[in-house]
Amino acid sequence: MAARLGNGLYWLCCILAVVTGAICAFVWFNRTEPSDVGTVIILAVLGTIAWLIGRACRYVLAGA
Repeated sequence: MAARLGNGLYWLCCILAVVTGAICAFVWFNRTEPSDVGTVIILAVLGTIAWLIGRACRYVLAGA
């Protein structure tokens, strides 16, 4: 049961990371001010953190 939960949380975090990446790309290609680069960096870091949390959940709960 824990393995299924780990895989489910992993996929949920992957979806969150993809959505964050899409928003990051949208901001990057539609930026109008130089300060938007900071927003892009923050979004990229948040997407990476979401993916890493998903990987950790999968590793701990699924065992692989």
